[in-house]
Amino acid sequence: MPILSKPAVLNRFRWKLADLQPGSVPAPAPFNLRPAGEQELDFAVRVVQASYDLDPDWSGCAKHIIKTILPGLRRAFEGEATCLFVLHGNRVIAASAYDPEPADGIHLVTGPCVFIEYRNRGIGGALLHTTLEALRARGLTEAVGLARPGTPSAKFFCSKFGGQQLMAPVPIVQPAGSETAVAA
Repeated sequence: MPILSKPAVLNRFRWKLADLQPGSVPAPAPFNLRPAGEQELDFAVRVVQASYDLDPDWSGCAKHIIKTILPGLRRAFEGEATCLFVLHGNRVIAASAYDPEPADGIHLVTGPCVFIEYRNRGIGGALLHTTLEALRARGLTEAVGLARPGTPSAKFFCSKFGGQQLMAPVPIVQPAGSETAVAA
């Protein structure tokens, strides 16, 4: 009997930036958070691609990542959006791209993407808070991001800093002829 996969939609989350507590949430020691440089797209792609590829909650979503997330990430390095990095020494271990003026209304282009071996250390929370602060500094009053229903991000992470789920799901880009179930 097939096991149903996660829904082929993404939930929208909204953060009211006026409600965001002032002051940064620092990356835990020994990690450093900084803006990505103009020539660092390859590092960002590596972190974001690995973060999604190795996360079982995103299994079967490669086309969505290639068609939607990676082009948004590239915009972050073309001046239309911005990207933040978390480093462990000289190694980029996390990234978050955001766009203050997105055509699709989604400000968090990638969401906080953290290499799987560095998760559950407060890095994603620090990255999310810094991203939201950066959007507020650009004059935004609210920010919107996406998460796959049923994932830990949707259940726990997106509610950090006052994030609220909206009732307008966004479809995941699916490969032609893909099924909504996977074999056991």
